[in-house]
Amino acid sequence: MKKLLIVLGIVILSISPAFGFTYNYYNFGNEATLFDHNNNWSPIDYPYGIGHQPSPGTYNPGGENFDLEGLNVATDQDYVYISLTNSFGYETEGFRLGDLFIGVDGGNKYQYAIDLTNSGNNNGLFQVGSWNYIQQQSGSYYNNTTIRNAVGAHEMSKGSLLGSVNSMMTFEAGLEPDFMTPGNGDTYVWEMMFDRNLLNGGDFSTLNFHVNIGCGNDLIEESYSAVPEPATMLLFGLGLIGGAVLKKRKK
Repeated sequence: MKKLLIVLGIVILSISPAFGFTYNYYNFGNEATLFDHNNNWSPIDYPYGIGHQPSPGTYNPGGENFDLEGLNVATDQDYVYISLTNSFGYETEGFRLGDLFIGVDGGNKYQYAIDLTNSGNNNGLFQVGSWNYIQQQSGSYYNNTTIRNAVGAHEMSKGSLLGSVNSMMTFEAGLEPDFMTPGNGDTYVWEMMFDRNLLNGGDFSTLNFHVNIGCGNDLIEESYSAVPEPATMLLFGLGLIGGAVLKKRKK
């Protein structure tokens, strides 16, 4: 039994790496996991030779103030965990971060939404009734019909509250490993956690996410498996082994 506990301790340490940034709801890993292929890239091909660079509000790519940088998602038997990383927090130069839209199993990608507001805590999860496009104001892509349609939903306009979302935004200076504007590597991480049963009664195999900023300059659209994390399954398996050993010793 003593040997089993030692092995279990080693396994836990091996799947829980030490790092500077501390997640509050779910450990997605070290600082590098805050940023993914969304960092300095958008799925939309913007005009004027800008291409897929983020923050294409000018002819020259750049401008970290408008950059969406990463999205992490994990699930277990009880909760859905999310971290959303950007360079601007909730608002920059009059443009707001959009609501985080969620679809299940490849269906309507705007089926649910987390109402992201400037309060930063205890935001709600809603069944979406209707939604608005990006903000119609100077500096946005609203008048470019192609880009506006490609960016899609920005904020929910009507919805039915399903439940609360535990959420908090953390500011970290200088974590951005590849920022495009010198001296502007600040990072904001918005973490969220909610009861998985709020989404289709907990019955789903994939989750689809959509979020943008009000100017239309950046967009994240990702799909994630809702299968429990390998580390969770490994620990569960080790627990079963431990239980079997104890049962054998009692006999």
